Amino acid sequence: MGRLYIICGLLAAFIALSYGADKCENESWDLTCWRKKKFTQKDMCYKAEGKQKCAETCNLCNEKCGISKVSQSRIVNGVEAKEGAWPWIASLQLQGKHFCGATILTPKWVLAASHCVQPLKNMPNAMDAFTVTLGAHDITKSEPKQQTIKVKRFIIHKDYDTRVMMADIALLELETPAMFNDRVVTPCLPNEGSYPPKDLKCVVAGWGITKFPSSNTASKLQQTILPVVGTPHQGCHNNKEVVCVGNGFTKTSEGKQQPNACQGDSGGPLVCQLPSGQWRLEGVASYVHTYCKYYTAYAPVNKYMPWIKQYVPGL
Repeated sequence: MGRLYIICGLLAAFIALSYGADKCENESWDLTCWRKKKFTQKDMCYKAEGKQKCAETCNLCNEKCGISKVSQSRIVNGVEAKEGAWPWIASLQLQGKHFCGATILTPKWVLAASHCVQPLKNMPNAMDAFTVTLGAHDITKSEPKQQTIKVKRFIIHKDYDTRVMMADIALLELETPAMFNDRVVTPCLPNEGSYPPKDLKCVVAGWGITKFPSSNTASKLQQTILPVVGTPHQGCHNNKEVVCVGNGFTKTSEGKQQPNACQGDSGGPLVCQLPSGQWRLEGVASYVHTYCKYYTAYAPVNKYMPWIKQYVPGL
């Protein structure tokens, strides 16, 4: 059955699907965004780049979350992604060097892993050199739609536990809002308690190392497709906290180990495609099985949605 929602003063009909009925609502308008213009409730939307922009999220009024403008008719394992294929992914950088992935939630907020940012607490002047790069494909180049923004602060979940990798999730507030375009888009977000089903094939992407052992991260965005194997699962040390994905000990037709996430991919998104074609953020890369093989554990975004909403307006 169809449901009706008011979006930026416009009437829009969305179909509620069994897996992932997502919506965009604007409830809080007192935010500064889009060229630092101050909005109030009466402003509703305004025209920019030929389209209406929402005051509350700075998103496009008539567009849905989790939409990639790049055709993904077939995702091949362990290869370079098409440019702009995953427009929600971000690169965390220190002094211009990539060290972790992340996901943009709103123009002012980014979701990352606690283990990526916790070490910065003990690094003098780290915040002066801490930036987030959005809209990038090749992080060694300055691309036309790439945006690099300083981080104002980061918030580590109070329950983060390095011993068992519990609550490995963090929020980053940007100093200035990101500008949304076809290379900077938010994914859809899950409802609390909504886990991706077992065997669902999902996508991981990042600039992590492509061979182990190595200290060289990829310059161009890489992608692979991995199935959800369930929680708990021995491949993720039977950790009941995480969403566990991977191909296990199976090998490719060439006899090679199946691709997996690795160092440098930490904090990056696990996204799964909804029946509508949209992509939903299901996990934040937390840790991998031995030598970047077999399985990857992701902090479940759905579990921490109430915590995220405490800090991020309008979700």
